[in-house]
Amino acid sequence: MNGDGTAEDTVEEVIQAIAPITAKAARIFYPPSIAIDASTNGTFNLDLYQEYIDQYGSPAVGSTGAPATIPTYSRSELYYYVTYADPTVFDISAMAIDANGNLTYKIDAQPSDYNALINVVFVVK
Repeated sequence: MNGDGTAEDTVEEVIQAIAPITAKAARIFYPPSIAIDASTNGTFNLDLYQEYIDQYGSPAVGSTGAPATIPTYSRSELYYYVTYADPTVFDISAMAIDANGNLTYKIDAQPSDYNALINVVFVVK
């Protein structure tokens, strides 16, 4: 069945029905976790792309038979987004990301429990 309640007649129709869904999902991914020191107020910069390359480019361990490196994208092949930043710690209006993945952020207050979140998403162009 497709979204309009009718059944597809061929395998090709099934593939065409699901391709738009999987194509969009495959283009979005989370970069590796990055620790940000929020112990001091101020404006700081972080190269999101370089953090991605540092961790994905040389993994600590891989499964048996896996290549030594994980395939990565170039800077220009990605869009960079912050989907959430803890507003009690970060001045969200002062955040900016340039086309190369360099994040500028401002810390206004320290987190109450030593943890604060910034969710970052990369999208393949």
